[in-house]
Amino acid sequence: MNGVLLEMAKRVDVELLFSQQWLGADGKLPENCLLRELSFQTFPQPENRTERLWKLTNWPKMDRHIADDSDWVYCPMETRLPVTKCPVAVTIHDIQAFETDLPWSNTPEHRRFRRKWATWIHKTLKESRVVFTVSEFSKRRMVDLLGADPNKIVVSGNGIDVGFLRPEAGGMRPESGGLSSQASGILPQVSPLIPQASNTPYILIVGGLRHVKGGRETLEVAKACAARFPELRFLIAGPNDRDLEDAARALGNFEFPGWVKDAALPALYAKASALLFLSHYEGYGIPAIEAMAMGTPAVVADCASLPEVVDEHGFVVDPKAADLIAEILCGLANGSVSYDVAAGKTYARSITWGACAQRVETALAAML
Repeated sequence: MNGVLLEMAKRVDVELLFSQQWLGADGKLPENCLLRELSFQTFPQPENRTERLWKLTNWPKMDRHIADDSDWVYCPMETRLPVTKCPVAVTIHDIQAFETDLPWSNTPEHRRFRRKWATWIHKTLKESRVVFTVSEFSKRRMVDLLGADPNKIVVSGNGIDVGFLRPEAGGMRPESGGLSSQASGILPQVSPLIPQASNTPYILIVGGLRHVKGGRETLEVAKACAARFPELRFLIAGPNDRDLEDAARALGNFEFPGWVKDAALPALYAKASALLFLSHYEGYGIPAIEAMAMGTPAVVADCASLPEVVDEHGFVVDPKAADLIAEILCGLANGSVSYDVAAGKTYARSITWGACAQRVETALAAML
């Protein structure tokens, strides 16, 4: 959400407040932080301990760190802010903690997660004058599951980073996808099993092969694809659950470059035949928009916010329908399934941090 603050800082006075633990030797935020040049104040306590105290006790008060003429205190992430000097706004991206019908909802880990959020979320919803969220889906779930006041919840959306908006981002997109030498060259740890030829098609998966991201369903899709299109590869960007990675390696049509730098992602998207995103739960689902912004079709699960996010420009599927998904992916790779690249790109590239920031500013001005 750094993009929201950067865009807001172009039009209104923005001053950051964060723990002094994040200051470098030069007295500023690290050089790789996009917010480094914004003005700031710091508080002396460590961030994690302070935030826990805020959530549990509404202390220590933040007022002494806030300028007297401040109109708002706004946090683009989930927290509780102990402020009396001016109104407070926070962003709550999703309330997965309170969902009860997810595959992992009854695990001990998720029950602990739910209890932890229950100690502060209701207070935050009551005390904040505005609660921003990223999708209509997340707004509905806050109202349905937590009884939140819908009149104070504003859908601000999300945005894609500027690297996806530059004309040269990703280079030229091959008609049938494929991992080009340009794409493979920016991934220093790409497996030598990935062919270097530009006509080798691959399906991109961003976020890793994990159970919460639909990893088990992805394996079933890969099995179905192997029977139809043996040359088609599945490229996994991100961390993996060990059992799923072991099963994928046994299938033989997966590659694991691991973490991919942000600067490399546009080209990786652009050369893919499709993005496969079968996540069980997303408050938004940025990878789907990033893919479409690069002209790559997004095949997403009919779960949570994903149908809303891709709108009519993506392929929305039942994640358990492995054969149908395989037909779509193989068809996109060989050209037998059509996709309106221009319409998807135009739609996705309108979802910017600038537009998100404008919605935030409009809501804050209206609720002063």
